[in-house]
Amino acid sequence: MSYPTRRFLLTALTTSFAVGRARASDAPAKSAAPPVIGIALPLSGDLSLTGDECLRGIQLAADAVNGAGGVAGQPVALVAVDAVDQSHVGAGVNGLITGSHANAVLGTGASALSYPGSAAAELAQTPYIELNAPADGITARGFKFLLRTGPTTGMMGNLAASTIQSRFAGRKIGLLFNTGATGGAIAAAAIAALNAAKVPVLLAIGYPEDVPDLYDPVGRLKRAGVDVVLHAGGPADVLGFYLAMQVQGWRPGTVIGCDNGYLLRETADALGAVFDGTMVIGAPFYPAGAVGIAYAYQAKYGNPPRGADSLTAYAGAKLVFDTLNAQGGSAAKFLDALRKTDIPLGGLENGFGVAFDHTGQNTRSFVTLQQWRGQALGPA
Repeated sequence: MSYPTRRFLLTALTTSFAVGRARASDAPAKSAAPPVIGIALPLSGDLSLTGDECLRGIQLAADAVNGAGGVAGQPVALVAVDAVDQSHVGAGVNGLITGSHANAVLGTGASALSYPGSAAAELAQTPYIELNAPADGITARGFKFLLRTGPTTGMMGNLAASTIQSRFAGRKIGLLFNTGATGGAIAAAAIAALNAAKVPVLLAIGYPEDVPDLYDPVGRLKRAGVDVVLHAGGPADVLGFYLAMQVQGWRPGTVIGCDNGYLLRETADALGAVFDGTMVIGAPFYPAGAVGIAYAYQAKYGNPPRGADSLTAYAGAKLVFDTLNAQGGSAAKFLDALRKTDIPLGGLENGFGVAFDHTGQNTRSFVTLQQWRGQALGPA
């Protein structure tokens, strides 16, 4: 039987947004006055939709700060590079630091890109603020110039395990995951937490990032009689998963999705009613406290927010800009001040607080359980 590949589906999903992405990713020209903030995000290729959504959040944060007088009386200048893949991100970050004289670098949109991007900044002794790439290992390398404001794969895996334990005890559990930097880390955390809770997993299936389709893994889940599937994957993985289920005329009783593919409005629009009821574990998708940011997004880009990544990036970038402003724009004092920041839960626009541990991880970031209903994402 012939059916489209995951790459074909992702191309179809992103093509209709290419014009908007190109407009949003035009970084403002570098100002002669500090501060200069470098941005390393995937703005082309398979991860472009996620990268562009992150960029929109950063741009909205800069708009808010600049509208209130900027940093030390100067507008924030954003300089972006396209971190299209792992082989380009390190050179891109070096260019931001040496060529554009960035005071700090924000990133990265994907865990696989964050590893080399943050390593390049560390070698240059330049602050690298990871906004949303979640792999636990990113902050486990002892780096001195790295902080992460967003949540981790450990948080996702632990919430997935506790959700299964509390809501789906006794049902046949299957785990499907992309073995890349994010999906593999989510799966490892979930398996560890489920094992600790003595919740059995009937079948766990990992697949490589370049797998053409998910027909065979779905067939194995179907034959095993799995009733709850925990799936960790990006946009193309989600579309491929649902297509394979449709082709085989099967669907488990519950799907719990992790990673940004399940948080994108475009995924829900592409799949329609079949996506209804899907549970999602991820960063908050524009809760009530972020309504004003959603309005600003709509006004600037002409459509509602496409995913939680824009809000996660907004909250982290705004924190960076505000901290720089409190230090009078001093890059020398900025990182230490940010590391010592103490903001209770609910203090940031998306509900996060701020408290960095010794690894540089914000322990007051979190993920929540959400659910798609009528192509709208809300609390589960």
